[in-house]
Amino acid sequence: MSPGGRGTRTGRVHEKLIKQALLEDCGEDFEEQVVVGNDLFGNKYKADFVLNDEIIISAKWQQTRGTAEQKIVYEIITLVKILKENPKYKKAYIIISGTGYTKKAKDFYLNQKHVEYIKEGNLVEIISFEDFVKRSNLKLL
Repeated sequence: MSPGGRGTRTGRVHEKLIKQALLEDCGEDFEEQVVVGNDLFGNKYKADFVLNDEIIISAKWQQTRGTAEQKIVYEIITLVKILKENPKYKKAYIIISGTGYTKKAKDFYLNQKHVEYIKEGNLVEIISFEDFVKRSNLKLL
């Protein structure tokens, strides 16, 4: 399968589920596909969602084993950079889901182990889709 093929389509389903949870629990207090700053290389970075004009949400679906789980580290560093450069944004979440993450990678991310290695990594929290839905339902985002 070529990069971005079926994985991109299934990632869109993941985003639609996140959008539905936001609609039900947050009303209209979010935007989709918002340019919030530049990535590490200076390219425009679009957040999948921005909640209440201050929380960046990135959706990362991994359907099959591959390098996407390694790209999460780049995503974390980019989000830390954006949060540091624009104080309007207070926090970022990366919502991971799918069966393609290895158990070790998923455990590493969901246990926030990146904080031990990435300066100010605590600004970015990695959560599962299920945890996102729970927090959304309880208005804890």
